[in-house]
Amino acid sequence: MKFASVKPDQLAIVKDNEMILLGDDVPKGATMIDLIARYGELRASIAAAAEKGKRAPLDPNKLKAPVENPSKIWAAATNYKRGSKGLGDARGRGEAGTMTQEEVLEKSFLKPPSAIIGPEQAVVIPPGAGNVFPELELCVVIGKKVRNLTKEQALDAVFGYTIILDMTARSYGSGKGLPGSRCVRKGFETFSPVGPWITTRDEIKDPHDLKMQLWVNGELRQSAKTDAMINGVAELVSFLSGVSTLLPGDLIATGNPDAPAFQQQLAPGDSMKAEIEGIGAMNLKVA
Repeated sequence: MKFASVKPDQLAIVKDNEMILLGDDVPKGATMIDLIARYGELRASIAAAAEKGKRAPLDPNKLKAPVENPSKIWAAATNYKRGSKGLGDARGRGEAGTMTQEEVLEKSFLKPPSAIIGPEQAVVIPPGAGNVFPELELCVVIGKKVRNLTKEQALDAVFGYTIILDMTARSYGSGKGLPGSRCVRKGFETFSPVGPWITTRDEIKDPHDLKMQLWVNGELRQSAKTDAMINGVAELVSFLSGVSTLLPGDLIATGNPDAPAFQQQLAPGDSMKAEIEGIGAMNLKVA
């Protein structure tokens, strides 16, 4: 099932290019985080709404970020095998890494929830940011409060998947100590576009076998597959649950396939389209 947040404050099922608004099927004023946290008890009424609820045409301009206020956004760094120069190679472009899986996990970082925007909104290039580019990533949505999970337990904590762009101001500041300034360069307002909705875990047969593509002004700029991740969903969820308690609606960005050298900076007026197989696509602007 696919769940969307709809302006101004509604939730909806997305089905067959239509929306089914969840009015009395969820508690009044419920947010997406509420739906995720109480999904077990709401599942029957939601399933009934999916079959018999009133449908309306799907309008991307009415969608918000599916989760607007998670307690945190964890993000993986250098989590693709790389070793290719070809657009469309599943491994991602750039030099192949030499770090162990454990060393890659330890490079995970936090992005502020205030950076989240939704479909059809604009990424705003901040003053002095210089070279800003998008990093297309599969995003894991946590479904329950968990801590210290094993890899075998980790997937059971996943509610579903969405798309995130980990925007990066590569040239911001002095340019010194780039790893240490990662949270700043990736933490500006609008630097975490998320959407267009959440596809529940049961609809994604294998999160490690999804094609990802990003277009800028109609030109294909990124194309890879999630099977080239160094650490998969279970490894990331398990590791991060050992660092912090994960809560319903928390987001984990699983990493970008291409090294910075293969990315191009954005300019005001640009348009982007991000798509991941099995989830959907969202369009964004640049201002």
